[in-house]
Amino acid sequence: MKTFLLFLLVGVVGAAPGCITYPCAPEVAGADVVFLIDTSLSMGADNFAGIQNMLYTLAGDFKNFGSGNDNNRMAFITFSQDATTYGGLDAATSASAVNTTISKLTYDQFDLREITKALTSEESTMNLRSSAKKLLVAFISNPFTGTEPSANGLLDKVRGKYDALLAVGVGSKAIQFAYNDVTTISGTPQDAFFVTSKDQIDFVRLWIVTNACKNYHASTPAATTTPAVTQPTGLPDNCMLNTLNYDIYLVVDTSNQMSTDDFTALKQSVIDFVREYSVNDGKTQFGLVGVSVDPQRYYTGFHTGQTMSSLVNALNLITQEPSSGQAFDLALKVIDVAYLATYGSDSKTQLVIYFSGNTNFDTDPSSDVSSLKSKYNVNFVTVQYSSKADKDKLSKISGSGCTFDATDSAKRAALGFSLESLTCT
Repeated sequence: MKTFLLFLLVGVVGAAPGCITYPCAPEVAGADVVFLIDTSLSMGADNFAGIQNMLYTLAGDFKNFGSGNDNNRMAFITFSQDATTYGGLDAATSASAVNTTISKLTYDQFDLREITKALTSEESTMNLRSSAKKLLVAFISNPFTGTEPSANGLLDKVRGKYDALLAVGVGSKAIQFAYNDVTTISGTPQDAFFVTSKDQIDFVRLWIVTNACKNYHASTPAATTTPAVTQPTGLPDNCMLNTLNYDIYLVVDTSNQMSTDDFTALKQSVIDFVREYSVNDGKTQFGLVGVSVDPQRYYTGFHTGQTMSSLVNALNLITQEPSSGQAFDLALKVIDVAYLATYGSDSKTQLVIYFSGNTNFDTDPSSDVSSLKSKYNVNFVTVQYSSKADKDKLSKISGSGCTFDATDSAKRAALGFSLESLTCT
């Protein structure tokens, strides 16, 4: 199965549960965690069961329940046609009591998602402790129906009570149609997480446990020294990179088909390329998607005050995944929904650059490539970063004239200049 992971905590994703080091002991986190769970038809019985099983495991992580400063509490509200509250935080007196509540959660199969009713229920039923770390976690399968959650300031009122609102998009419809709904709840892409299958839901548990720690909320990248923007020697005199207006979408292969050394070199190649452009003043902007068995969108401040520091930090955060998959078609869907749907029709040139060491495509991306070209006049460039990537397959995406060979150190040394020259044409 494929998954979308749309959040910045890459240290959590892709790691086996036994390899996770939490920033605090979960059983003494002292957290109040309220769950809003979409039980509509779009969620699907399998995904609902996956959420339920994850909650049982999460209760085992938290272990110590009660009202003490170091104790944890969990409460649940389901929503579809209506909202139903199960127990409330005060009922979370023990792991056994929490597990009993979880067992009562019901999948109701109405094709409605009245999240505003769930937020209204939260307002009237949840008694949060002032000393606790307070999280609200929403599972969403499709766009909301009924009254918008922001109506009458309801969502803002709820948000003001919590340290963070974490939103999880579950299933393919959440990815294709509900990106805005999910990020409306979370308030920031960094607090949004997308999965398409129940076998990936356990990664959500690791994310929740980490964020339950009192002094922890999302990863803050270390400050990066930003090199001064300079014009590379040899470019046409009438082409100044720091004056170009592009929207460039970087798609980086994060599969295990490249060696660690090659992957490290790839990241440096991308950094060397982007640092020549002027992003701080809103001219050329870069989006970033990593892709293996699933695509993961990294927050770069695209069109929202992007800086070279934030962009380089995001690139430094990319890690390889233990998978040989390559869901490039889904990466293009992410670019469509998260970027192009909003910015694809502006005056900037739209360009996708795909850096790949793997063309073991889960699905032929041809139709998605054609769709983006037709809808937004998107240009494509591909980079063969390893011989394991089939250059013919890459050429079908970008054309042979826009496919670059970077399979050895000499070719990689020239890659940045080659890409920069291309943007001058």
